[in-house]
Amino acid sequence: MFLHASTVFVALSLIAVLGTFQAEGKVVDDGPQHLSDMSSIGQSLHSAEQRPVHILYVHGMDALGAGDSWTFQRGICGFLEGCQMPDTPVPVEREYVDRGIFQIGANPPGFEYMGTPIWSSATEWSASVPFVDHYLLKRSDGGPVVVDEINWWPLVFPLKCRNIIPGEAQLAGPDSALLELCAKQTQVDAQHAGRFKSYQWVTPEDVAKLKSLPRRGAWLNRSLKNSILDWGVSDAFLAVGSMRDVFREGMRQLFVKSAGFRANGTKTSEWQQELKSRQGTDREFIVVSHSLGSYLVFSTLNIGQLDDSMLNGQTSGQTNSIEDDAARYILERTSLVYFFANQVALLELANEEMPNPVSAVSAQAQPQAVTTLSKRMAVWGRLREEYRRGRNLTEQSAAPQIIAWSDPSDLLTWHVPAIAGINVDNVYVRNSWWHWLAASPTKAHVGYAGNKTVLNVMMGR
Repeated sequence: MFLHASTVFVALSLIAVLGTFQAEGKVVDDGPQHLSDMSSIGQSLHSAEQRPVHILYVHGMDALGAGDSWTFQRGICGFLEGCQMPDTPVPVEREYVDRGIFQIGANPPGFEYMGTPIWSSATEWSASVPFVDHYLLKRSDGGPVVVDEINWWPLVFPLKCRNIIPGEAQLAGPDSALLELCAKQTQVDAQHAGRFKSYQWVTPEDVAKLKSLPRRGAWLNRSLKNSILDWGVSDAFLAVGSMRDVFREGMRQLFVKSAGFRANGTKTSEWQQELKSRQGTDREFIVVSHSLGSYLVFSTLNIGQLDDSMLNGQTSGQTNSIEDDAARYILERTSLVYFFANQVALLELANEEMPNPVSAVSAQAQPQAVTTLSKRMAVWGRLREEYRRGRNLTEQSAAPQIIAWSDPSDLLTWHVPAIAGINVDNVYVRNSWWHWLAASPTKAHVGYAGNKTVLNVMMGR
């Protein structure tokens, strides 16, 4: 007996709606290492005692604006003795990248999309500058937790708002929420001259016209395409395409800001001397990255300059710019990295290497390969091991570790393969109410930070 097509559609729609409820499921440990051998944020906080612990939170694709770390902060605050949080995100300070192409008043890079400049003025370019929001979580039984929320999303708003979303409105039908986000009123950042808290990429008049267009695509299909492909996967194409160096430079400068921020709210350059002398108070960093953020974290490493002299702490000339030093300083002090969904296996498809070109492809014709993500991650492992030896850190928890969280129903996460020099553990969990037929793809992808099961494991409970 076959179900009528409309019956199937209603059933799928109902399942998608039900899938928005929170799941309560067991953790499935799939290795190649095992969770029992891994460290946790809770262990780091316990061993830190009164010293601060710094968490770099890097959002993933489909960000809607600042505050992406807020759910995660509220989650871990519940585990901290005496921790209290306001109702809305209030960072201690915001810092924009400001060197080179990102300095105030700089002309925009000359990228074009379909023959039209992406940024037509210095003002538009300034509205696309990445920034870091510094948050501080205090606890009564130990040192504070610094959460640095890395915001790279301003770089992708112009293209998506002016090209992808309007075009989709004409094809499948308008997405009112995304159109209104793109037309959000321009708001100057009063505390940072020349910077913007929001920018109007599409005029209200254009939004009104686009909203009046007919809905041609099926509701479920259109909704999934808008949220997953148009506003989400498009970020990945931008990050690994011709603009990858812009993303990389932004992330590297944000690492400089994080390296120089102290738990007392002050900024310092002491970290540069600590890096050279290998002395000073130890600072511990933990990386929590969602989705595409995992790729961008390790893009900060300059592979061509990470030779033996750098690993041995020697510096010379341009080989060690302040961005190189900041990436090294943070990652060698990072033993624990969490992935909330990841595209490691997928994005490596764009970075294939051919060390020894076969006869069918001459060496001259072989294009310059972009250094693979797995190779950058392996270099992090080398940096961490060198740091461990220099500090006589022998415990297993000090070894470089990646705990990759994945919901099997998440359309945008992949199994992380083994990586030389790094302990990798793939852990499966349910973020949405699971059904044998379907689950909410949105909840499956964005629900890690609010999943109590995930937070319990991360805090060592």
